[in-house]
Amino acid sequence: MIAALTGATAAALIVPTLVTVAPASARTTPAAQSAAADPVSALKRHFRTHRGVKLTENTKIVGEGKKNKTIFTRRSGVLEFGRTGLVASDLTTGFNLPAQSGELKGLFAPSRTISLKGVSYTSGGIFAESMPEGKKWLRTRGGTASLVSAVQQIISTVEPGTLKATLARTGARRPGGTWDGTRTTVHSGTITLAELFRVSPAVRAMLTKKPTGRSATLPVTWKIYIGSDQLVRRVVSSYTESTRGLNSTELTYVNDTRYTGWGTKVTIKAPPADQVVEFDELLGDTTQPEDPIGEIFKG
Repeated sequence: MIAALTGATAAALIVPTLVTVAPASARTTPAAQSAAADPVSALKRHFRTHRGVKLTENTKIVGEGKKNKTIFTRRSGVLEFGRTGLVASDLTTGFNLPAQSGELKGLFAPSRTISLKGVSYTSGGIFAESMPEGKKWLRTRGGTASLVSAVQQIISTVEPGTLKATLARTGARRPGGTWDGTRTTVHSGTITLAELFRVSPAVRAMLTKKPTGRSATLPVTWKIYIGSDQLVRRVVSSYTESTRGLNSTELTYVNDTRYTGWGTKVTIKAPPADQVVEFDELLGDTTQPEDPIGEIFKG
């Protein structure tokens, strides 16, 4: 959960100079759109230096039983592509916790995370009060741009392999309404956690090790809304995770992600070096429950 709360959740403190976002100066032409015969090809056509897409997301986490509680999270920001795919992200995350979450509220303070070049910088969140004077950003190393954590969308459709493998499990198609100004077709189906681990770098970074047993066969149900230009506009997924053995709780995660502004011009930069502190410098002074989300739903 430390990795989820520092490397993949995003923050409330805004530093305008770090990200420059503007409308795309060159949109995909109709000819190029018609040439993009499938969603994977359409996605790859947007892998251009300093181009990206805007993301907004809501997640609902529901506990089981008569005393069930609900956590709502929201995430928004921008993703930056390079010629080979996702290279950076700048995302903010906030939580709406049950009123009785008590001391755990501090673990879920709003946060912002910038990820690029295998490094993540987080401002706010669990470590905000532990930061040395003059420091605003906590740096953690390892992995690529972080898109998935336990409280965020598990199906990263900006990864070509993940998009292809998920759509290969399509069980039904129907009109999906209008999203981001374009009519969509909604594809729906189910994919297992083991399959996602195999194809998704983001899921591998989140789980760190291959799922086995019941975890491997955990079904993730999904809906992907694809526009007439074959670009993904919305992804809705859900799965139920058992934490039995820790606190005997089952949690259902429902994630709803919207993508807008494909082709947006964006340049994500690291925070000023003099405002950054290394993760190892703070780790020894901070404690947290083994499973903070499960603790909220326990009892």
